[in-house]
Amino acid sequence: MSHGIRRILCCVGLRGDCDLVLTQAVGLALATGAELHVLHAVKSLSDDVVNTLKVNIRDRKMLETLMAQRLDQAREELDQRLDTFWTRHAELREAFGDREVTRSVLEGYPASVITHFATRSGSDMIVMAANKRSFTATYAGKITKGVIKRARVPVVVVPTRR
Repeated sequence: MSHGIRRILCCVGLRGDCDLVLTQAVGLALATGAELHVLHAVKSLSDDVVNTLKVNIRDRKMLETLMAQRLDQAREELDQRLDTFWTRHAELREAFGDREVTRSVLEGYPASVITHFATRSGSDMIVMAANKRSFTATYAGKITKGVIKRARVPVVVVPTRR
C-alpha cells in the first residue's frame, strides 16, 4: 500500500537550472497535493581556507560574522530566485494558491545535507538538477549522484535544457 507523496524537497543550486527544477517540483506538488520545501546547500569551506581565515582574521567575532554572511547571502539569493520564479510563472503561482513554500539554506557537503534534511523533514521525494552541462557527461553530477546513492526516497533528476 502506497503512502503517497506528502512532502517534496526541491534542491536548487542557484544557477540557471534553478527555474527548471522549481517548475518540475511545483508541478509535482500540484499534481500530488504535497507540501513543497526548497533547499539550497552551501558547500562548507575547506579546512585550508578556514585555517587561512583564522590566521589572517584575528578578531573571532569578525570571522564569525563573515562566515554567517555567506549563509545570509545565499538566503537572499534564494529568496530573489523564488520571487523571480513566481513572477515569471504567474500561472503556477495562481494554481499553487496560498499554499506556503518553505525554504532553507544549510551548510555542509551538499549530498549529505540534502539527504539528511530529506530524512529529518519526512520528505517523500527529492527533486534536483542533473548538474551536468557537457555533451559527454553522464546523466548526473557528483552531488546528484551522491544524493541518489544516499536517499531513501525517490529522486527526480531534472535534465538541463540544450
